Amino acid sequence: MHAQDNSAALVEQVTVAAQTGFPLAISGGATKLERGERVETAQCQPLSTLEHRGIISYEPTELVVSVRAGTPVHDLCDRLDAADQMLPFDPPLLPESTIGGVIACGLSGPRRPFTGAARDFVLGTRIINGLGQDLAFGGEVMKNVAGYDVSRLQVGAWGTLGVILDISMKVLPKPEIELSLVMETSNRDPDSFSAWLRKPLPLSAAMLLDGKRYFRLSGSASAVQAARHQIGGDVLPEGDTLWNSIRDLTHEFFLFDRDSDQALWRISVADHAPVLELPGRWLLDWAGAQRWLISDAPAAAVYRAASNAGGHAMRCAGGDLSQPAFQPLSGAMLRLQSRLRDSFDPQRLFNRGRFHPELDVVKR
Repeated sequence: MHAQDNSAALVEQVTVAAQTGFPLAISGGATKLERGERVETAQCQPLSTLEHRGIISYEPTELVVSVRAGTPVHDLCDRLDAADQMLPFDPPLLPESTIGGVIACGLSGPRRPFTGAARDFVLGTRIINGLGQDLAFGGEVMKNVAGYDVSRLQVGAWGTLGVILDISMKVLPKPEIELSLVMETSNRDPDSFSAWLRKPLPLSAAMLLDGKRYFRLSGSASAVQAARHQIGGDVLPEGDTLWNSIRDLTHEFFLFDRDSDQALWRISVADHAPVLELPGRWLLDWAGAQRWLISDAPAAAVYRAASNAGGHAMRCAGGDLSQPAFQPLSGAMLRLQSRLRDSFDPQRLFNRGRFHPELDVVKR
């Protein structure tokens, strides 16, 4: 694996931007550009983390790895795999994906409800703030003066709270075996998963698509076989291929016409939330807690339905780009997010317009 510490050059670039006030568009492998709001790149200077890469330290016996942000996720997973370990939050493994991009976007795969989200495994980060300062925050109890866990604040911030340089994460051993099951069902109610979730089963994925319910079991051979007989259904030989395609959004479900009026929506709700009355095709992942929808429904209707169900939505691809890509923030959340941005990036240099553009207002 090619390793290079490019932090000095990145700090210098941010320092110059802070002096001139010229915004920066942060990118790694550029695999997430379709998500979120569009950044006017002509009005920003690109800042790439691709040359800041490599594993800094890895202690398999301690289940901890520290890695630079530009490291390809594939390379990191290959290193972990050699020690029979894995990233528990199951991030996308697209060829160009970097670990910094995965953390900045807060991406977790089908294992998420059973092992934890990306933020649950972040132990520490090193970032550059909007003043060009190189800051390190390490350990699960390291908090800033406001009481926030600074490292985990970076997860899902879309690069707006700083340029991520390094990340320390907890890893876990790979399961002894995995087995996927499929069964026909006429019940599209997400709450139909609840009975299985209440049982002590070694589940690591659960999905509903096109009248079929899918499960993945992970653990010891004896536990997996016992659960297989308890759940029933048919063994799915190509289970790995299925779950990888859901994780990477390469399944045929996601391959719709981007130039049509349809949009791909990611709706996050409680797994027991009722069916959302929106037109389109549905894929329910995370045992019903992450709901993918391909629909021509207006953005306002999707946001309203998600909010009424106690959740939130994000447009991930296609649709009306003149409408916001993220669920509108409440007044209280808007004020909180604004204060965070004031602390980390007072000039709003980072990824201006990418994540809730209403937060890009600079206070004078």
